[in-house]
Amino acid sequence: MDAIVVLGRGPDFQNRRVEIVDQLWHSGRSPRIFASGMMDAQSIVERLKNRGLPGQSLSGEGCSRTTEENAQFTAAVLSPQGVRKILLVTDAPHMLRASLLFRGYGFTVIPHSSPPPSYLSTKDQMLTIIREYVGLMQYALTNRFKQRTSPELTQLSKEALKRISEWNCRV
Repeated sequence: MDAIVVLGRGPDFQNRRVEIVDQLWHSGRSPRIFASGMMDAQSIVERLKNRGLPGQSLSGEGCSRTTEENAQFTAAVLSPQGVRKILLVTDAPHMLRASLLFRGYGFTVIPHSSPPPSYLSTKDQMLTIIREYVGLMQYALTNRFKQRTSPELTQLSKEALKRISEWNCRV
């Protein structure tokens, strides 16, 4: 595995994801961890450092606001470093959409789902699932799951790296 990629989804989902990523790293699944998400990447990296993971193994981007941007910005940073095979960590309802997007950006994806927080009500869990099915349909209807060509990936990476630099959101 070239890298463990963990996606943000807000503070309610962070505890479990940090625990899972810590376990995956300690079990030797990958020497590198990459966190993605505007409101989460920095916090996830800091929490992993606080658990004793070495800073040189941790990086991320804190610009992405959508799952598509998670994939695009992660590819812009990691693909030039030779990262092709990732262990993707996100919750089960989000995994299909996220996996399809990351595959479209050239990654081989090994999914590793994290459970929802135990204190989420059944209603909140159902709303999360419904939101994901709506997102899945929307992305499919707008052809966002397509496999991008090398020229497309190069152009998208340039745009993403420019934004990451301008917004200073590299972790």
